[in-house]
Amino acid sequence: MSKRPEILVFEAEAKSSLPVAESFHRRGFRVVAASSRRCCASYYSRSVRERIAMPSEVHEPDACLAFLLRLVRRRRFEMIVPLGDIVTGLVSQHRDEFARYSKFVVVPYDTFRLGRDKVETMKAAARCGVPLPNTWYPEERALDQIAREVEYPVLVKPAVANGARGIHYVHDQGELIRTYDEVFRAFGRTFVQELIPHTGMQYKADIILDRDGTLLAGVAYNKIRYYPPAGGSSVLNKSVRYPELLDHAARLARGIGWFGMCDFDFIHDVRDNAPKIMEINPRFPESFRMCAIAGVDFPEILHRMACGEKVRPVLEYKTDRYLRFLAGDALWFLTTRGQRFRTRPSFFNFFDPSTTDNLWSLRDPGPMIGYLLENGLIMLNARERAFRYRLEQARH
Repeated sequence: MSKRPEILVFEAEAKSSLPVAESFHRRGFRVVAASSRRCCASYYSRSVRERIAMPSEVHEPDACLAFLLRLVRRRRFEMIVPLGDIVTGLVSQHRDEFARYSKFVVVPYDTFRLGRDKVETMKAAARCGVPLPNTWYPEERALDQIAREVEYPVLVKPAVANGARGIHYVHDQGELIRTYDEVFRAFGRTFVQELIPHTGMQYKADIILDRDGTLLAGVAYNKIRYYPPAGGSSVLNKSVRYPELLDHAARLARGIGWFGMCDFDFIHDVRDNAPKIMEINPRFPESFRMCAIAGVDFPEILHRMACGEKVRPVLEYKTDRYLRFLAGDALWFLTTRGQRFRTRPSFFNFFDPSTTDNLWSLRDPGPMIGYLLENGLIMLNARERAFRYRLEQARH
């Protein structure tokens, strides 16, 4: 066994695992990647020195928790880095147990639940003075009354879901009431929200707050292209200077008692020229590599926080840097009509030195191979295929 200090990164199928692994590997740590997938991008990265198969956090959360606790008890990692909602939630809920064996930066479970719950996010934003879309809560007012008052179309959204899953556009009172019942049955707590015109740019803000609420780092970037084109995951992003956005994100994070890494989604409302908060993602986003190419080493800052060091804020970063996910961008190109040859920057701009791909690299080609293998195996696995299909259906 290597004497180098070890870092455990789990939910390693997430694209965000790669820049995390690269950061720790570059600084001399031995990176161990754990995933419930047989193949994933990080498993084939030069930055990862060991792969560990863990039970599915989706289908077997109790077994996953027991496995991870045994693992950290036996291996005594220097630091553990959970990446996604589910395992981060498990670590948060059992943080005292994990803290006996390893360092990490994860908020208490009550705070984590606030960050995941979009209803609580919107209420906290209103209290903190962060702009938000008009929002109605059927748990506080009769749904019939809301259906009569809103201006259509509006959105019906689950309080807890990943990305755009479970979000529905509705166009009249009857459809609102029917759709609300469907979403509530599928996801639980549900609310109604004004539809912000999609003519405005969407943005992300990734930040790190110290435990005392100090902003230690922040990067703002926009979403230029998505797949699906109507509003799925971003496949091309650009780093931008947007201090107001980072201020809103930090104010909202402080308002719910957050510390460590957090990701925020905003949309620019062209009607009043204000960025409106859409949701908090209490995890590392799939576009997390943007922080690295903007010149801010978030994993190093989190490691220093975990070690109890005083961290000097890093508030400057490189703008006009592009992050592209070529596989997703190709799907955007194939499914978009009218815009695909007029989009800027061009889809065919393959050699721009200011553009970095989220997975593909000549220096480390393994992750793209792992990604293709992972998705091929998912299509051959009935349970995983059905799970992904249900999530995709929930978007529409």
